[in-house]
Amino acid sequence: MHLYGGINGTFHLCCHAEFISSPKGIGDHTQKPSEVWNGKPMRQVRLNFLKGTIPEECIETCYNLENNGGTSNRIQVNKRFQDKAYLQEKTNVDGSLENFPSYIDLRFGNLCNFKCRMCGPYASTSWYKDALTNHSNIVDYYTENNLLWDDLDQFLPYIEDIYFAGGEPFVQDGHYKLLNILIDSGVSKNISLQYNTNLSYSKYKDFDLKDMWSNFKDVSLWPSIEGWLQQAEYSRKGLNWDKFVKNALTFKDNITTFSCVISIYSIYTMPELILWFKSINKDFFGTLLQNPSYLSVTCLPPEAKKLIISKYKNFIFKNKQNLSNYDIEQLLSWLKYMSSSDNSNLLKNFKQEQQRLDLLRNESFESVYPEYATWYKNI
Repeated sequence: MHLYGGINGTFHLCCHAEFISSPKGIGDHTQKPSEVWNGKPMRQVRLNFLKGTIPEECIETCYNLENNGGTSNRIQVNKRFQDKAYLQEKTNVDGSLENFPSYIDLRFGNLCNFKCRMCGPYASTSWYKDALTNHSNIVDYYTENNLLWDDLDQFLPYIEDIYFAGGEPFVQDGHYKLLNILIDSGVSKNISLQYNTNLSYSKYKDFDLKDMWSNFKDVSLWPSIEGWLQQAEYSRKGLNWDKFVKNALTFKDNITTFSCVISIYSIYTMPELILWFKSINKDFFGTLLQNPSYLSVTCLPPEAKKLIISKYKNFIFKNKQNLSNYDIEQLLSWLKYMSSSDNSNLLKNFKQEQQRLDLLRNESFESVYPEYATWYKNI
């Protein structure tokens, strides 16, 4: 039911499968999307799943995470789209499907106005001058790709959900091009839109998002944010906290869930951020960072983990009336994952990169994270 085309022009089983140690694509931008959808790699994956054989990329991105106490994207998506389970029975003997995907995720390039420390030049043009490798041109394999647009007509009757992420979708021309095609074709009223956005724009060029969105079935925003105040601004370079709050209130009716990357940068002050979410009656979902590996919460030294566990226990005790059971499950899963392994040997890599970026950006990790300062100095 799902087709994902990544920033680099390669199609993968999902956006998470793209970033495993040895990613296996199922097609690329030199093919029509319909050719990828029922191509040999995708057909074989379907047949393997039906036999109970789990692809390597799924094991690495979801099953291993679950085994270590984390909540995976697989679990979330299976809950959300359980009404599509019948499609398994519609699979042809060769692994092909007669239907086209109902859920589309195409990344219209790496144009982005932020340079988050968890990210890099692959997904953000703003990272170019801070990267250790040479980058110059915006990467975008879809906006001017006729193989995509000429093939789109046969997909239109089936599309129910479209997910936009970045780069930053609010500044990407391909995103607006697709919206206009859907509106002009008359199918937009049947389609739900979902976005991951840094929420730094309310309008862009001559496009009025709220006006365009009025043509669609519904629109859900999952704004990306993690950590509190200066720590959020440090990890998400380009973020202005006050502007973020203003735009969050502007788009409040469209915000479903705040999307948070749980890493060394964010885990300590997530409780403060969660209280803000609750103050505006919004939910959150935390994704445990896997890469770069030296940013994982499993890298924190024992004294930092002990401090965080104590803080979270006190937070849950004091605020359990405002937290749902699912909220508490999330928090406990982060702690369980953090404690599942000791990767503190990677902290030298962590410090090396922080020092490099601090020098380039005139920032100071120790000043922004005083609770980490002692062990950080001793690395």
